[in-house]
Amino acid sequence: MDPATTERLSQINQRILNVENERRERQQTLHAFLEHVPAVFPELVEQRIQQLLNQIKTLEEEGRTLSRDREDLIVRMAFRIRGGNN
Repeated sequence: MDPATTERLSQINQRILNVENERRERQQTLHAFLEHVPAVFPELVEQRIQQLLNQIKTLEEEGRTLSRDREDLIVRMAFRIRGGNN
């Protein structure tokens, strides 16, 4: 495996971990927010909830994109390795 591909896979894997951690943090924040914040200002509460939901959705989409990128790199490496052995 060439060093550039190895480095890119490492970067993708690290970013996937970071995205998952950020998503979990947003979900925990949302849960705590729903559980503990009184709806004194319903408009503000609704805005914050929507903001957190949007952030979670964005992180989930980024995670899916990164996973596809990782799979594509692995497949390309496999074809290169296989082609090099023939």
